[in-house]
Amino acid sequence: MEIKTLKLALFLFLSLFLILPFLGNDPKAEIHSVNSEENLIKSDSFFAVGIEGQEKASESWMGIYMEGIKIGYSCNKEMFFSKNGKRFKKNTSESWMKVSRLGGNPIEIRTMQEALCDTNGKPLEIQVSTKMSESETVMKAEVRPDKIVFKSGEKIIRKLPYEEDFFFGIPVEKIIEEGGLSPGKSFDFKILDLLSYSLVECRFRVIGREDVLILGEKMNLWHVKTETTFVIPITIEEWIDESGESWKSITKTGFLTSTSIRMSKEKALEISDENFDIAFSSIIRSNMIFENPQQVQRVTFKLSGVPPEIIENFPFDDESQEILEVRGDSTLIQTSSVIFKEKDAVNFPTGDEKFREFLRATVFCQSDDPGIKEVAKEIVGNEQNSWRAAKMIAEWVNKEITPNYDVGFATAKEILSNREGDCSEHTVLMVALCRAIGIPARAAVGIMYGGGIFAYHMWPEVYVGHWIGLDAKWLAVDKNSGEYYTDATHIKFGRSNLDENIFKEMVQAVSEIIGKLRLEIIDYYQDK
Repeated sequence: MEIKTLKLALFLFLSLFLILPFLGNDPKAEIHSVNSEENLIKSDSFFAVGIEGQEKASESWMGIYMEGIKIGYSCNKEMFFSKNGKRFKKNTSESWMKVSRLGGNPIEIRTMQEALCDTNGKPLEIQVSTKMSESETVMKAEVRPDKIVFKSGEKIIRKLPYEEDFFFGIPVEKIIEEGGLSPGKSFDFKILDLLSYSLVECRFRVIGREDVLILGEKMNLWHVKTETTFVIPITIEEWIDESGESWKSITKTGFLTSTSIRMSKEKALEISDENFDIAFSSIIRSNMIFENPQQVQRVTFKLSGVPPEIIENFPFDDESQEILEVRGDSTLIQTSSVIFKEKDAVNFPTGDEKFREFLRATVFCQSDDPGIKEVAKEIVGNEQNSWRAAKMIAEWVNKEITPNYDVGFATAKEILSNREGDCSEHTVLMVALCRAIGIPARAAVGIMYGGGIFAYHMWPEVYVGHWIGLDAKWLAVDKNSGEYYTDATHIKFGRSNLDENIFKEMVQAVSEIIGKLRLEIIDYYQDK
């Protein structure tokens, strides 16, 4: 038996990071009802072919809470079965939760993890699927005698040789069998990390026995603590019984904390009337109010609350932002709008090999899809100037996509079909359309100003002779040249190619900043 909340909690948190980018719409306040029975993930197990003699060993349900509000539930099952004359153990963890952003309708996030081991606990295969819109992201690892094969869908991402033992989660059963549940004991293990395609260190410590209230009933349980770093540091405090079953857990990473409490299936499936808004805890108040933020072309910011070395890791490789000075615990940076002219643009499609990663189709950005390619060609016609073509695509996306907070993180094909979404949908579709005609494109991740606050945001960057930001949701026009630009209230934390590394890239870009960064506007210039 393993503590099942470890990897499941990680993917729940990473899903929340993915839906943070939201500046792009007008806030709404409607709440829709949810049929909880329909929210259970319906999925044919990838272990289901040819199995026999399946026996359910255990099943447990937990309610998931944030800041005292019930946002969802999880279900953990352990089964044994035979296949080709051999005995196996399968752990299945399913979860469902709903959160909103700035008063929008709740977004539903479904996560499912299936892990296969032999009866001795040796890892064989694991799959995690996350669904936030019509399609789902599937990550998988197959353990072979000499290597671990990581896959995104059916595409092989990495083959990792290994020699030492490792686990999919904390092997609580093994610890209990060896008499490990005693105060002060600690154990170090290697855990498989699907996001970084690696094995990471994990420490499990036994704090001691404690009386804990579980839904009003006092229980004497073992308090244990797990600390590890997948893409980001994660700590889970757990209260387990003598058999290793979890009754309560508190998961902390970055600015997010969730609590899971064991309860009956019926109670776990109950949907709270309250709604948890993830965005309000991540916004940054501005010390200045901009009436026309899209006209702001240069800003000097004083950033604090996070170490200067984290700020130094922001992208400062183009003309849009630079570090001016480090003053103790604060850093002065300047952001600038880059006014790019058509005469300086290269023609497309580009044949340069160094741009291949910014042109390829991915699971989110299906630039090879016939429908996306057709629309891209219709938009640009016979145009060959890359900057003119990129602007044509940005105008089309801006006009055609209806702002909607209720979309999770959709793929380019979904967005093209549904024509709605927030800043991430504007970005994903524009990047896909640019790549479809041979213009290198990627996503920038950071914050921008709107309505007295700075909020998390995503916007496109295109290569047209230089890398230029072109925010399709917030198109700004320079009064002198008539060219589009990205206003200087944008601060860039990182970038993403919108491929199988998107979870990792998004989390690395914001995890050490979110809820901690403070900013002060020292000076600014506005287009007049």
